[in-house]
Amino acid sequence: MSTSSTTENRSPLPERSAGLAAALGAWILWSGVVLTGFGWIIINNVVAGAAIAFFAAYTAAWPDGWRLPAVAAPAIVALLGVWVIAAPFVLEVTTDRMLWSNVIAGALVVILAVGSLYGSLRLSRSRTATA
Repeated sequence: MSTSSTTENRSPLPERSAGLAAALGAWILWSGVVLTGFGWIIINNVVAGAAIAFFAAYTAAWPDGWRLPAVAAPAIVALLGVWVIAAPFVLEVTTDRMLWSNVIAGALVVILAVGSLYGSLRLSRSRTATA
């Protein structure tokens, strides 16, 4: 048996929460079409949803950061989630379905991204302590 630090002795929770955030990013991307929104919120949701899905999937695939620092991608996802919450108010969306979809999905993305960010911080701290 090896005594080195491997992936089997750490929690999979940060990767799973990032994966769920990626799925929510896909929902945000398609929500303008599914909920028949109109105006700038559709373009906003496509761009923000695609970015959330990309960075959250990146976090789930490479939890130790790979080319980006381990905390960068989850932090970007959290900031994008905050923007998704604020966008219906900034863009003056009048459709209740779009407003509540953005608020609920954005809040869930923020919660999942913060959980993934916390896990990434713990992972990077444990790696520097063992190095």
